[in-house]
Amino acid sequence: MFDMTSMLLGAAVAGVGISLTMVSMWLMDRHAYYKMGWAAGVGFLILHVFAYWFYAQGGLVAAGVLACAFQPVGAAFLYASVRQYFDEKYRLLRTVLAVSIPYLLIVPPIFAVGYDGIALVLQNALTATLLFLGGVTYFRRWKDSPFAIGSLAFLYSITAISFALCGVLVLVAGQWTIGYPPQNWAEELNTVVSILSLTGAGAITLSVDQMRLARRNQLSAMSDPLTGLLNRRGLASAAADVLREDEAIILFDLDHFKRINDRHGHAVGDEVIRSFADTLRAHGRQGDPKARLGGEEFAMVMSGVSLQEARGIAERILVAFAGVSIATSDAEPLCCTVSAGIAFGQAKGIPIDHVMARTDSALYSAKRAGRNRVETVELRLVG
Repeated sequence: MFDMTSMLLGAAVAGVGISLTMVSMWLMDRHAYYKMGWAAGVGFLILHVFAYWFYAQGGLVAAGVLACAFQPVGAAFLYASVRQYFDEKYRLLRTVLAVSIPYLLIVPPIFAVGYDGIALVLQNALTATLLFLGGVTYFRRWKDSPFAIGSLAFLYSITAISFALCGVLVLVAGQWTIGYPPQNWAEELNTVVSILSLTGAGAITLSVDQMRLARRNQLSAMSDPLTGLLNRRGLASAAADVLREDEAIILFDLDHFKRINDRHGHAVGDEVIRSFADTLRAHGRQGDPKARLGGEEFAMVMSGVSLQEARGIAERILVAFAGVSIATSDAEPLCCTVSAGIAFGQAKGIPIDHVMARTDSALYSAKRAGRNRVETVELRLVG
């Protein structure tokens, strides 16, 4: 039905192009090891294609053994690269070695001694399993990008099924020793599906990677590099332009921060800032936008909150931060305090800039009253 040589050549050409593209992208981002893993996976599958072609031409056993060896190793790289894409700490190479070494020690030797049918069943079973697990990994995260991630889950899954069918037909026929490449509808279907899926998955993977890079750049522009909190621009994007009567801003300012820098140095000052950011995350409400506005000033925007609740949260943060000890070059650890001001919106809404100005006034009242305290703007306009 199909010209197998042309199909295999098409698969190899598509694979080389995608693999080289992945390598070039990895060279621009050396921390993205999944790109190199994906390129390696496709590279091993290309080697499998060439070895399989030589085996198909003359029944050369050595070529068949190599083809048998290369295919699951390529699938192992593809699976591990999917896992590493979602978890940068995932040990890609460890997984590949853990899967490949036992397989290479067992299955290619079975092929070499004449039981090529058994070897092909095991080869296709492992390849199908690894690709299916890659599809499952994508499926679990499809909400990150429903169309793109969902499409990758589908492509990995149907490719896994096509490899499984190749093994099932050999198993059902009881072809334990064949002596030549199997020729049946499953092999032809697998070749077509692999080419289409390889090309499609490669293109979609590149697209997903570009979307991820764009999101990272956007996040970087919206966040403070020292603390990981939002910056002023990020807060403006995350918070509403107009605040209602149950919405508040809490403004925090570290007490005597210049004195800390002058006495202990900027490294300790940076650690104080990071410590307060951690305290803000730990003791503030999870869904409320939190930002470092610059220097030692922080803000948190709250919604669905009463004056008593907002004040209680602010005081909890102050108490928690006062209990934090920060190591210095002196004999005793450093303990710091922070002051806070609170202001609310109003029933008909008021621009966030106006609320921020009132919050700033409340903060300076806290500073003038002795620091390490919370002051609120008691007047909340209704109308």
